[in-house]
Amino acid sequence: MGTPADFLRFITQAAEEAVTFDGDVVALASGARNGDNDAVAELIRAYAAIACLTGIRLRPSWLPMPDAAQEAMLVLRRLIVDGSIAIAMELPSAIAATFAR
Repeated sequence: MGTPADFLRFITQAAEEAVTFDGDVVALASGARNGDNDAVAELIRAYAAIACLTGIRLRPSWLPMPDAAQEAMLVLRRLIVDGSIAIAMELPSAIAATFAR
C-alpha cells in the first residue's frame, strides 16, 4: 500500500465509501457468486473499511498494519466471491482464522 500516508488515504477513502454505500447486499452477493465482477467490486468498496480495521485490530504483533489490512482484504474478497450475505458478521472470525494459520 505504499507509504504510511498512502495507507491513511486508502483507509479514509474506504471509510467514506462504506458510509455512502446503499446497495442491496443480497442482490450484489448473488451477482458476485455468479461471477459479476461489478458486484464484487461494489461489495469490496462497501466493506473495505471494516475489513482493514478488523485486520489491524486482530493482527498478530509481528504483522505490520498495512500487511494485516491487505490480508484482511483478501479474506473479504474470498467471502464475497463465495456469495456471503452476512459479510460484516463473518469477517472478524474469517480474518482471525487466517491470522491463526
